[in-house]
Amino acid sequence: MMTEPPHSPKTHAPKTNTPETQLPVIHPPETERMPATLSELGSPLVSARSAEIYHWQDGEILKLFRAGFCENSACQEKLNAEEAHRQGATSIECLGQVSIENRSGIVMKRLDGRTLTERADANPLHIWGLPYTLARLHADVHNARSEKMQDIRQIIAGFLQHSAMDFLTSAEKQTALAYLADLPDGNAILHMDFHTGNILVNARTETVIDWATAARGDAGADIAMTCFLFNEAELFPGISKAQEVFYNLMRRMIYRRYFRHYLRIRKLNKEKVKQDIDLWYPAVLICRLALWSAPTEIKPLQQKIRQRLQGLSTAQKITGKIAGKADAR
Repeated sequence: MMTEPPHSPKTHAPKTNTPETQLPVIHPPETERMPATLSELGSPLVSARSAEIYHWQDGEILKLFRAGFCENSACQEKLNAEEAHRQGATSIECLGQVSIENRSGIVMKRLDGRTLTERADANPLHIWGLPYTLARLHADVHNARSEKMQDIRQIIAGFLQHSAMDFLTSAEKQTALAYLADLPDGNAILHMDFHTGNILVNARTETVIDWATAARGDAGADIAMTCFLFNEAELFPGISKAQEVFYNLMRRMIYRRYFRHYLRIRKLNKEKVKQDIDLWYPAVLICRLALWSAPTEIKPLQQKIRQRLQGLSTAQKITGKIAGKADAR
C-alpha cells in the first residue's frame, strides 16, 4: 500500500476550479467458496485405502479421510506433518482442517508430481535408481529430531487395547507391555509407512508424504517397518500368481539395495542394524495389524505376533530367574 511522504504538499496545493477526478470504485475479489459437500468436491484425484485426495482451491488439495476414520486421525496427521515440515523432513505444508459430510480432512499446499511407484510403472528403467532415492530420503527423515511427536512405544502400547488384538490373552498382552517398556528410547522422526508409494517426485523436488502414522523414537522401529512392507506386506489385491511372484522378487531386490545404501549414507554397522530390526519386529507386527488389518495379513500376523510373544515370555522368565539367583547371592 502506498503512503504519502512525511512532508506531503497536499495541504498546500493551490485550489483550482477543475472538477475532481472520479476514481473508479474497486471491489475486493470475492472469496472462493469452499466445497461443503462431496458432490461439490467432484471426483477425487487419488483414491487410497484410508483417504481420497481432492482439488481444493488454486495451489491446494484436500486429503479427506474415508468414513469410519475418526477426527483424531486427521488431527494427528496434521500435527505430524506440521512437525515434520518444521524439522525439514518433508516439503508438505498443512494449511488447516475441515469436515465434509462427517468426514475429516486436511487442507495442504499442492505439490504436483508422481510417486516413485507411479514413476517406475511409467518407465521401468527408474527402478534402478529407486533404492538410492529411498535410502537418501529415509536417512534425511531419521536425521531430523522431534520432541513433539508421540513416542512410538506408547503408540504401540495403546494398540494392545485395539479390537484387532482381542485374540491375545491378558498374559500375552502383559508380556507385550513389558517388552515395549524395555525397547530403546529416541527422538528421531519416524514415518512408519515408508515405501515407494509415499515418496512424491517432480522436476524440482523429492519428498516424503502421508504422515498419518509418524512418531518419534529409535530409528530401528522405522527400518523394521520398511523391512516388513518390502518383504511381507499384502500386495495389490486381485493380481495373478505370476504377477505376485514378479512383484515379490522386485520389491525384495529394491529393499536389499535400499538397505545397503541406507547403511552407507548413515555410516551404520550392518549387523547392529539387523539386530535393531529383529528387536523391533514384534512391535512392528502389532502396529501393522492394529493399523491396517489387511484381509490376507490378519491370520499370518496373529500367528507371528503370538509366536514372538511366546519367545519373549520365555526370555523374560529366564531373565527373571537369573535376576532372582543374583539377588539370592
